[in-house]
Amino acid sequence: PLGPAEPPAASPETAADDGFDGPASKRARIHDLPGWNLAAVTFEVFSDRFATLPAARKSVRRGEVRVSGEIRRGDYRPMPGEDIAIVTRVSSGKPLNVSDLPEDLPRLEVAHEDAHFAVVVKPEGVNTVGDARGGWTAERMLPYFLAPTIGVEGALVRPRPVHRLDALTSGLLVVAKTRLAATSLSEAFASRRVTKRYRAVLCGTPAGPEIVEDVDDDDDVAGVAASKVGVIDAPMEGKQCVSHWRVVRDAPDASMRHGRLTLVDMWPKTGRTHQLRRHAAGALGCPILGDARYNPKHSPEDDVDGLFLRAVEVTLPPSATPWRFGDGNAADDGDRTKYLRVKVDDPAKFSARVPQA
Repeated sequence: PLGPAEPPAASPETAADDGFDGPASKRARIHDLPGWNLAAVTFEVFSDRFATLPAARKSVRRGEVRVSGEIRRGDYRPMPGEDIAIVTRVSSGKPLNVSDLPEDLPRLEVAHEDAHFAVVVKPEGVNTVGDARGGWTAERMLPYFLAPTIGVEGALVRPRPVHRLDALTSGLLVVAKTRLAATSLSEAFASRRVTKRYRAVLCGTPAGPEIVEDVDDDDDVAGVAASKVGVIDAPMEGKQCVSHWRVVRDAPDASMRHGRLTLVDMWPKTGRTHQLRRHAAGALGCPILGDARYNPKHSPEDDVDGLFLRAVEVTLPPSATPWRFGDGNAADDGDRTKYLRVKVDDPAKFSARVPQA
């Protein structure tokens, strides 16, 4: 009883002052009335666009579905002959002024940005997304630091993270600004096609690593061969949990509380809660400096400088950022020249505790 119709000529209903100022992406006309609400009708008519009914409901709530040019609630029941149109947002919400943020709130830094996504540096002590307390989060701060997306189909009202960092962990956080970016980046993270490198300071000296030859990272960091990497394969809660790691350098602990401190690189190959912190403390026997939760010898003096763990590098395959290419080979992840690598420096506190020789 329901089916798509030929798109009519452009009309004023395809434009609005709410960010949906692009053309209707698809239209259909209702021929019969089965008594369904707007969300159900949208899911039925545009089945090639929505994989599930909840996805159609969300689109209705966002105001992307118009009935004869008007925004309707999800429980509205369309009449026979009415047009159903899905319009595409092409502008994000207005940017917010960073001067309006609380003065004592740590600031985000922008490491990379284009119209579709950004990579920001999240400060330690800030949650990635909201919690029941409703305080400031990295997600809430994003509109204050990122440029608005204008003239791009599928622009999100507000940028949103596609993965998370622990509140105590600082470093690179990947953020979507469009629906295309949200989908492609989330899929890349879920399928473990994104490589993340962390830098940490460990309490003590870990035993020499097992040598492996096949490593995602191809840099030579601080003179350490990229192939000299240890493998931690220690399941958590019955699930596979794998991390790679390598020593960068070590130094005596000036505080004399931990003997020696070791600067390491770590790559999580799975995404378990507190994976690197637990692998460092358990498998390596060398907790991360400042980790009160997993270091039984933690002292109040270690809290002064926080947790010594930072996400310092993220490498994205071409399929995660298809908008960057116009040659038809955007999804060719076999071409290493098309990978996007974003890096940031270690915090100053790392070199202060483990100085270079």
